[in-house]
Amino acid sequence: MVDPLGGVRVLELANFAAAPSAAAIMADLGADVIKVEPPGGDAMWGAMRQAKVPEGEVNPDHPMQFVNRGKRSIAVALDTDDGRDVVHRLAAVCDVVVMNLLPERRQRYGVDAADLLAVKPDLVVATLTGYGERGDEIDRPGFDTTAYFARSGTASLLASPDGTPGRFRAAQGDHVAGLALFAGIMTALRARDLSGRGQVVEASLLRSATWTLGFDLSNALADGRAPSLRSRTEAVSPLAEAYRCADDRWVQFAIVDHVRGWPAFCTALGVSELTDHPEYATPMARFRNMAALIEALDRVVATKTRDEWAPILDDHGIVWAPVSTVDEVVTDPQVRATGAFEAVEHPEAGEFELVASPFRLHTAESRARGAYVGRGADTDDVLRDLLDLDDGELDRLKGNGAVGPR
Repeated sequence: MVDPLGGVRVLELANFAAAPSAAAIMADLGADVIKVEPPGGDAMWGAMRQAKVPEGEVNPDHPMQFVNRGKRSIAVALDTDDGRDVVHRLAAVCDVVVMNLLPERRQRYGVDAADLLAVKPDLVVATLTGYGERGDEIDRPGFDTTAYFARSGTASLLASPDGTPGRFRAAQGDHVAGLALFAGIMTALRARDLSGRGQVVEASLLRSATWTLGFDLSNALADGRAPSLRSRTEAVSPLAEAYRCADDRWVQFAIVDHVRGWPAFCTALGVSELTDHPEYATPMARFRNMAALIEALDRVVATKTRDEWAPILDDHGIVWAPVSTVDEVVTDPQVRATGAFEAVEHPEAGEFELVASPFRLHTAESRARGAYVGRGADTDDVLRDLLDLDDGELDRLKGNGAVGPR
């Protein structure tokens, strides 16, 4: 098998999760990704919930590993003249630079797109920000909870009945935005190959969120209205709701044909008498009597465990899924069959599994290329290999704090 991005070199000037996740996929595809951490280390080290490991064993920080596997790490102080010079010299031997620095900081450190394209005219410069590259708020800091979920309208649409905005798991929006940036980088590389000219590609948490909320926003663009927020008892259809089983586990249904799907649904649940019940026989009748119908169906589903319902629902061709907990997901045979997890080897922590890239290539290589040591561990090797620095120059740069961890 071939490495799809073999020979592509990426310089990453980014921290936390969104932009690094895009570069991690590139590393999986064979790119040589050099991550530049500040001398004190990426601020994400230890910031996420840490997995429990046996006492005395090394914890490699699994969330950090997920978005940085397969990369080499160097530590550079961008706020020094020598540090900026090192970054410019590295950019000159790279194909792509990935950044999540705000525009003001890029200009302050001398690493904005114009600076980098002056160093290498055919470079692809990829930026990821909270709020984009145009408008009055381009220098506003943004995380996925603020720029992706809150500002986009997503949090309001997933609010609880009392209006409290929805809560989200760590870096969900970051990883979606990372996929958008990855797609943009691949497109920019193709454009560079066709034109011979450098390209600038941008992605933002806010714009990525508007894409994922496309159906609701498309309607709002047409009529200027927000969608109605409905509780379970005010649902549009009982065939697309979740129900609690006897073991307190839930099942989610997704039957899109509200007319022909109703008899099969009733038969599967053992309540065929509801099929022609005058209060439930048509989609409109069910909508008008939804509270009573949901209450009745809740009682029915609660008579069996989820494992007892599973073969019954499958035998009747019902579209459903278990509402899995994350500990169930990591042992789910079908999740594993998709190739969702793969093992890497860490020099101190040994072997452990990470989440794989979200796609599979049939005749090319896509895999995690190894764990991330980080904190500037590869500084000397990278600068020797790529910039031909000798020991004297390395010692000088380390001595003045331009490179190397602190």
